[in-house]
Amino acid sequence: MQAAIIEMDNDQLLVAYNHVARALFAQNDLVLNQPFNYKKVFNLDNTINIDGQDDTIIVLNSQHVLLQKVMESSKTIFILQPIEYLKKRLSKIKVVGSQAFDIFASQSLVMQKLIAQAKAFSMQREPLLISGETGTGKDLLANACHQYSSRGDQAFLALNCAAMPDEVVESELYGHAAGAYPGAIEGKKGFFEQANGGSVLLDGIDEMSFQMQTKLLRFINDGYFRRVGDDDEVYVDVRIICATKVDLADLVEQGKFRKDLYYRLNVLSLNLPSLQQRKDDIQSLTHIFVNEYANKQGIIPPTIDDNVIDNFTRYSWPGNVRQLKNILYSALAQLTSPRLTVKDIVLPTPITSQLSWVNNIENKTLDEITKQFEKEILLKLYDQYPSSRKLAKRLGVSHTAIANKLRDYGIGR
Repeated sequence: MQAAIIEMDNDQLLVAYNHVARALFAQNDLVLNQPFNYKKVFNLDNTINIDGQDDTIIVLNSQHVLLQKVMESSKTIFILQPIEYLKKRLSKIKVVGSQAFDIFASQSLVMQKLIAQAKAFSMQREPLLISGETGTGKDLLANACHQYSSRGDQAFLALNCAAMPDEVVESELYGHAAGAYPGAIEGKKGFFEQANGGSVLLDGIDEMSFQMQTKLLRFINDGYFRRVGDDDEVYVDVRIICATKVDLADLVEQGKFRKDLYYRLNVLSLNLPSLQQRKDDIQSLTHIFVNEYANKQGIIPPTIDDNVIDNFTRYSWPGNVRQLKNILYSALAQLTSPRLTVKDIVLPTPITSQLSWVNNIENKTLDEITKQFEKEILLKLYDQYPSSRKLAKRLGVSHTAIANKLRDYGIGR
């Protein structure tokens, strides 16, 4: 039993404790039928008010411990469990499939629609294609889809295909026979064999070479493949999930991605919205990341000023959810007060001379390029002029015209 249990009566006398508690504290800390100074024994300083909460994180013997308090009519029970022990126990418990998508903030309508769609697609056998900008959480969505599916109790493996040589990708996915490479004394099972019955995520599928695309297409079609250096075919039942940050249809038009593979992968597709498109989720995400950081550090989460959320909502978030998390972690690591304010947050200043549209105009009409440039300008100026009236005045156009453009481009609240 890993939990230390201590009981104190209403007169604050120690009435019972178990052997784990006996080993955890000094002998003179636990004396039956004597006053129990729990604040001193648990190293509670003036910033921790255990009387007003059911649990908190404390430090005992150089380790973080979860301290829980259970109030009964005649006594108070303290339960203490090492955080590391709890983490190891939780890592052995499979995520309940029905709760797989609960990790996502979904106050915004666009995320609610996405999750409903993802739940439906999760139950299918066909390949799943997940697209979205960098930092939107494509890997988390892929894992949630796996957990929610009937394969949720089987293996989920992920391979980042970006900038990997063909021989590495081939060996990782399909495995190799003994002697296939110099120094390969023993054979090796690839991801597809290891995940038989489960799912494999191919992240950065857009950067996979034509040769590997051809081999992947054949595997998706019939489930058979050969290990590198082996003549025998292997059959496995694996669901393929692919993730990309670019539009594969554009790559197909440019001749950089196989058309037949694209149509085979694009049977069930999910597009993760940017943080700019789901600003209603910023408040929930902020609280999630603040609490996550506090739990990791074993501290009480700071109070968050409303102005922080307002400031975040006005920002464009080019790095999406990952950028929000990193900025919060940086601020919390330097925080010295129990309150997080705007002064504690450092948001990058947009570099107006470097516009992303310049590198993304291939195969687009003049009208499409113009709209792309217009949207980029409005996004950058909206941080400084966060209302349609202010922005209209800055650009010298009517308020109605700007309001319509902000709505068309999904900018602002």
